[in-house]
Amino acid sequence: MQTSIIQIFKINEPRAWAFEGKTGTAHSAECALLTQDGVIEQVGVLKLRGDELIAKAKPGIYAGSFSLRANPASRVIEAVLTDLTPIPPAAKAPPAAPATPKG
Repeated sequence: MQTSIIQIFKINEPRAWAFEGKTGTAHSAECALLTQDGVIEQVGVLKLRGDELIAKAKPGIYAGSFSLRANPASRVIEAVLTDLTPIPPAAKAPPAAPATPKG
């Protein structure tokens, strides 16, 4: 299982789909892949699958876990998001007290 740092900006409106006589709703989010230092590497759309994962996905920063699965339509093996773990914002240190002159 691979883990990546993901920033979710926006949850998109669900879209209806149909494939080989089956129908459903596709969920996705506008996201960025971040470096360990929080720098944006790439921006794109991330598919959200499964009720638990869809419910977890909110704007914020997450450690995203992925596994490999074959896409049923294309048979291409691709990474699929399997879990999101929130990463809390870095705690900001309180401002330092001004130095008092010695005298």
